[in-house]
Amino acid sequence: MPQRTMFKSLLILVLLVLFGYSLIPTVKYLSLSMAERDQMRVEQPEVYNTLVKKAIKLGLDLQGGMHVVLEVDLKELLQELANKGTVDERFHKALDAAAATAAETGANIVDAFDQNLQEMGVDIALYYRNRELQNHDQVVEYLTAQRKESIDRALEVLRNRVDEFGVSEPIIQKQGNNRIIVQLAGISNRDQARELVGKTAKLEFSLLKDPTIAERAALKINDYLAGEESAADSTVAAGGDSLTADTDTTAIAQDSSVIGGEDLFASSDSTEQADEETALFQFSGPGFIFIDENDAGRFQRAMNDSTVQRIIEREAQSAKFLLSTEDIGSNATPGKRFLRVYLVNANPALDGSTIIDAKHSMVDRSVDVAGGFETSITFNDEGTRAFASVTGANVGKQLAIILDNKVQSAPNIQERISRGRARITGLDSNEEAKVLASVLKAGSLPTPMKIIEERTVGASLGADSINKGFYSTLFGLALVAIFMMIYYRISGLIANVALILNVVLLMGVMSTMHATLTLPGIAGIILTIGMAVDANVLIFERIREELDRGKSTWAALDTGYGRAFVTILDANITTFIAGVVLYNFGSGPVRGFAITLMIGIVASMFTAIFVTRTISELLLSKKILKQISI
Repeated sequence: MPQRTMFKSLLILVLLVLFGYSLIPTVKYLSLSMAERDQMRVEQPEVYNTLVKKAIKLGLDLQGGMHVVLEVDLKELLQELANKGTVDERFHKALDAAAATAAETGANIVDAFDQNLQEMGVDIALYYRNRELQNHDQVVEYLTAQRKESIDRALEVLRNRVDEFGVSEPIIQKQGNNRIIVQLAGISNRDQARELVGKTAKLEFSLLKDPTIAERAALKINDYLAGEESAADSTVAAGGDSLTADTDTTAIAQDSSVIGGEDLFASSDSTEQADEETALFQFSGPGFIFIDENDAGRFQRAMNDSTVQRIIEREAQSAKFLLSTEDIGSNATPGKRFLRVYLVNANPALDGSTIIDAKHSMVDRSVDVAGGFETSITFNDEGTRAFASVTGANVGKQLAIILDNKVQSAPNIQERISRGRARITGLDSNEEAKVLASVLKAGSLPTPMKIIEERTVGASLGADSINKGFYSTLFGLALVAIFMMIYYRISGLIANVALILNVVLLMGVMSTMHATLTLPGIAGIILTIGMAVDANVLIFERIREELDRGKSTWAALDTGYGRAFVTILDANITTFIAGVVLYNFGSGPVRGFAITLMIGIVASMFTAIFVTRTISELLLSKKILKQISI
């Protein structure tokens, strides 16, 4: 008996040393103030990174950050995949109803869309048929596969973006059929996080259509919309950009200027043909088309109109109107803002898939007196050749740089550019440039995503949560320890020693597994303390019963642990199964609670059954105790 007891005592000591040692980085990290952490990050980056890597990871609720739930815009995906020439009112009506059904009930949007079309007597293959997709079943199978692939691709792109941006220990996981949860620790800037995870970052380079064609198409659309739309009456104008290759990079600059109302619409034939009081599109000189910023919503609705799409196809062939990010003011009506409109080729000459690098920096004022910030991009060999071919064949024309279906700028091509580099300038801040570089380098999302939920936790609130969590755990541990000592005397003291060891083992395992500790996780630790004590109570009561029956100390000890073991095991297994379910089907805080619960159950089983028995046997064998004090 003594030999076996000594072996078990040695095993407990080894585990205590190992897991206690693994907690040292955590203790060091949490003992540092926010200012000390920032100082170490700057002065000793390697030491800081090593410390953070080895310490227990803290969740958003403990260290601050942002929680975002994204929803893939499957409606937009189905619109993008459709053959543009076949889309009609029935398509939009069926798709809008399917999107509403999916939002309300969680139904598969593809199945709902197909069912709505069938009720209208329309085969879904009408809108998606090509050489590979010839019948209804093939189209439905294709759309279902595209829906799944778009979500999987979005997960991959988001992970790449967050890694590029340098966020430590992010949590990115799928929820349900079309939602993704993103948790970014240490980020409290809401706009920055929204840009990082929500920006589609679909970059395209498209040639502008001839200005006369653009004006003619816009006028035809105005005629069609006459009586349905009302447009603001104001005055603006803007200067042009240029695209050159006089340096290693290509300048893609945004420039706008404001002129007085008396200079607008001067000798413009186009303005005489459109009713300026009701027109959606307004004009100022050849090819300069703009809309009132308040008409942005009506502009998008007009572009989705099947008749408007047919007008554009008839007048311009494979083209589309896009709004610019260029925000134009008016001297005539201060405070009034307008958005420039461009007619671009629907098929881009080049896209962002050929980008191999993207960096952010401040604009060199010797190159651009406007200053500001920029994102420079570098193409691979394929992109370099394509960019050189496009610029070489279209000298004198305008090339639109389009990001997420908005024209960033449309500079003139002055010469062939063969170096495979370009710059997007006119960005407002270094953070905006940094986020843009991250998303361009990581790649564009396959379909737009909507942020349907977001929560921000400040660093100070996180520190307050840590303090409250620590003191609540300490307070709970103290109350339980006092009760055990009063009620079970020396046996209660042994249980308290095991209880402390239980917490050390739990935290040590979490540190070794690089698990994340959250506020609900702290609740799980407190619950584990109660469960560990509950097991000891069962054991001690069984031992009391055996002693009351007149058994010897060793016999009562052996029988008491043996009889309580089955009951404790059954209770802990069922609770562990519940923890597994919570971890697999829960998210965020729920998973944090589940992981500490499961680790805590294993630790409490070990300490309540193995550790307390070993300590009791050791004290009895060494004659420190002559009988069990219980």
